Amino acid sequence: MAGVEEETEEVLASNSTENTLRIDSLIGHIENIILSGEFAALRENFLKHHCHVFDDVEENKLEYTDIYKQYTDLIEGYIERELSNHDSGFKMTSFLQELATSHAPGGEVFDLLLTFTDFLAFKTAMLEVKQSKEDGSARLEDLLQITKLKS
Repeated sequence: MAGVEEETEEVLASNSTENTLRIDSLIGHIENIILSGEFAALRENFLKHHCHVFDDVEENKLEYTDIYKQYTDLIEGYIERELSNHDSGFKMTSFLQELATSHAPGGEVFDLLLTFTDFLAFKTAMLEVKQSKEDGSARLEDLLQITKLKS
């Protein structure tokens, strides 16, 4: 028939399993967690509380290791608690195993999560917060702006 357009649907995943859908749901929830104001405040408060210890020199103090461990425990614990609230059967070790064996794409969420576990990124953030406290410049949320993309 002339003048009639036929609508077509593009199939992006033809063999999705329940496990893949669960992982996708958890990844979406992780994104919501790390973009929340509560998470940003938790992270900023920790950085502000400990930034005075850090110096902008190449050699790292032993004390940095303990603070970094506290930071990663805080971040990982918060994310795990929030995911447990979302999925009552959630276990981080199981989730990490599922991710390792799944074909889930990397993406921006994983890149952002890696910055929370990268010592150099952590030290840089500490030094930025320390500098802003000393000179009265921008707050951490003014230095970092993360926005959720609408899908």
